[in-house]
Amino acid sequence: MLLLGSCSNTKFLADDEMLYTGRKKIEVISDERGKVTKPVEEIAEEVTSFQPNNALMGKRVLPPIGLWFYNYRKPEDGKKGGFLYRKLKQEPVLVSHVNPEQRTLKIESELFANGYFNADATFKIDTAKSDPRKAKLSYFIKVDKPFALDEIFNQPARDSIDTLINQYTPEMNLKTGDIFNLETIKNEKQKMASIINEEGYYFFSPENIEVVADTSDTPFEMNLLVRKKPLAEPYVYQKYEINRVEVRVKQLSADTVSTQSTDTLNYEGVYITGHTGYLRPDVICRSILFRRGDLYAETKHLGTIPLLNNYGVFQSVKMQFTVADSVKHLLNVFVELQPKDNVSLSFEGAVQSKSTGFAGPTSEITLTHSNIAKAANRLQFRAFGGFEWQWGKRGNNDLGTNSYNAGINSSFVLPRMLVPFESIRENKTLIAKSVGTLGFEFINSVRYYRMNSVNSSFGYQWNKGKMVTHQFTPIRINMVSLKQTTAAFDSIVGSNPYVKKSFEEQTIIGPKYNFTYDNSTRKNNGIYFQGEISTSGNAIDMIYKLGDSQRPHKMLGAVYSQFIKTTIDFRFYTNSIKKGWVMRLYAGTGVSYGNSSVMPYVEQYYSGGSNSLRGFTARSLGPGSYKPEEYNGIIDQTGDIKLELNTEYRFPLNNFIDGGLFLESGNVWLLNGDENRPGAQFGFNSFAHQLAVGTGLGLRFDFDFFVLRTDFGFPLRYPYNDGNGNWINTAGDMFSNFKFNIAIGYPF
Repeated sequence: MLLLGSCSNTKFLADDEMLYTGRKKIEVISDERGKVTKPVEEIAEEVTSFQPNNALMGKRVLPPIGLWFYNYRKPEDGKKGGFLYRKLKQEPVLVSHVNPEQRTLKIESELFANGYFNADATFKIDTAKSDPRKAKLSYFIKVDKPFALDEIFNQPARDSIDTLINQYTPEMNLKTGDIFNLETIKNEKQKMASIINEEGYYFFSPENIEVVADTSDTPFEMNLLVRKKPLAEPYVYQKYEINRVEVRVKQLSADTVSTQSTDTLNYEGVYITGHTGYLRPDVICRSILFRRGDLYAETKHLGTIPLLNNYGVFQSVKMQFTVADSVKHLLNVFVELQPKDNVSLSFEGAVQSKSTGFAGPTSEITLTHSNIAKAANRLQFRAFGGFEWQWGKRGNNDLGTNSYNAGINSSFVLPRMLVPFESIRENKTLIAKSVGTLGFEFINSVRYYRMNSVNSSFGYQWNKGKMVTHQFTPIRINMVSLKQTTAAFDSIVGSNPYVKKSFEEQTIIGPKYNFTYDNSTRKNNGIYFQGEISTSGNAIDMIYKLGDSQRPHKMLGAVYSQFIKTTIDFRFYTNSIKKGWVMRLYAGTGVSYGNSSVMPYVEQYYSGGSNSLRGFTARSLGPGSYKPEEYNGIIDQTGDIKLELNTEYRFPLNNFIDGGLFLESGNVWLLNGDENRPGAQFGFNSFAHQLAVGTGLGLRFDFDFFVLRTDFGFPLRYPYNDGNGNWINTAGDMFSNFKFNIAIGYPF
């Protein structure tokens, strides 16, 4: 890589071309200090950000492999080049590509939009002494004090639109003393226009609202006048009613002769044409929110499309409005639905390798019918399984030669809320589903046990807007039972009653609620938050309390678990999921009580692995500062409490490969002490000293339809003290204990 980096790339440039090697500096010139300088620098940094070749965190520090491929391995005319050339090549980034002239104009425009009305931006090209064909750019910005808002006025109302504008103005996110911000004003105009649209004004738009600024009274202050534009076409200020509502259901394929009915149906005033037999008319009309005689409303317009998409039986949903009568101000509504195949069959396969020495294939096959009873009810059957073998000699007490698992899972999804409460059932603003599941799984772990698992649930999922998702499962049953164990497993659990009970008491009966807020697709400062709370055993325990008071109580011959568990997962993206800094906080706590003295094993937390602390083997950390004499890989290194902090910087290397640098810390703990695992209990005064710390770097290969991730994780600090301290003392120890992780997708 050093050799390739030493090869000259500027000799391939034309006479007037200069290779861009990065931004040298940004200098702000202002009489004001502090709060003025900082926002100006932030705006200038964002506008002038431009990645040179082989950049890392915006700096040109890596060997220019991609540029070398482009210059030295370029194929002859008419040829595409090999795979490595196509994936690794990078065209030279020139100063002309950066276009500093336009960027200085953009800086002035952005500053104007943020209240700096008299800004002046210039640039300077700084050539390298070693090679005048290489250059950096410096930017200089001169600004005065930004303008702030003083008073906001309205004109006297002459019609209902004026009244709506005047009523909303005091609620605007604009207050006296605020710095002028054009984006805020645009957002407020959009909100105001939506309120007016909701009252039937179909053609009204934010452009029909005028915000007039007056800066003549006081230096660096302004007054705003908010009003509707006085000159506009008359139809813009007219309310419109719905005349005819028509839905056309297209055929599945253009070259398929359909045998379905093509008659026109009239159901609840909605005309359904095309292939009317594909979906029941009452199901279609349930999600069409307009009817003849209704005033146009933006919420009905924007609500109809996601309700129809929620059925999952359409490839596309299109909605159009046309003027039926310009004198009477009537609109026709036309909805076009493109169905997709009802039945689908999919197969997935993978090969996995584990640090425990096992390797083998896994697969699953899924059969789905998405339109049962022509009501968009989805029935799905999923069969899955896998087996793995261990390299090396089989143990005398192993349960066979291979570990394997197999199971079947079925689900039935209704695209509506199946509840007895009419107000919820008929709420058209909820994009809701009712989901029932039933499944069975058999697991054979040759070193430890054979186990059966039966699970069943019924619950609801609904969305309120694009970013918020709720999942509530009032009925959830999961029964896990050990069928056969090995001597190694018996030895571990026999010497530790705490671990033994966590395997014995794994009958879970109780509700679960999950809340998700996700705006991680934002260009800057995206947030993902998921919170979950689940309980088990409370309802059935109330019944047992009426009779036998002796614990533990059993149901169907098994001790049922009683606990409450809460988990949060918070993520912050400075740029996007694939680029920039990403930070995550993961925390969870499980508390057992009543019929249980410990959390069931399947509900306990573990730390380490490819989606956790990547410098440590999965399930190899904790609990607390406990260190087993021999790592068993799965049994006794779980806990009731989990805390993890992760930060990762993600950056592009070329069009195909991205890089990642990460630093992570965390561990798991027990809520109560365990004499067989000293140091495992959580304590506010001790937990910080029991945190594991790891770091590493990796590559992400973006194949468009999926991302293959490879990470090299290195331990920096162990949660226990082995006599030489918790921290890794030498680089040799760190590198000798590295972990190589392969996974699909991003860890968070």
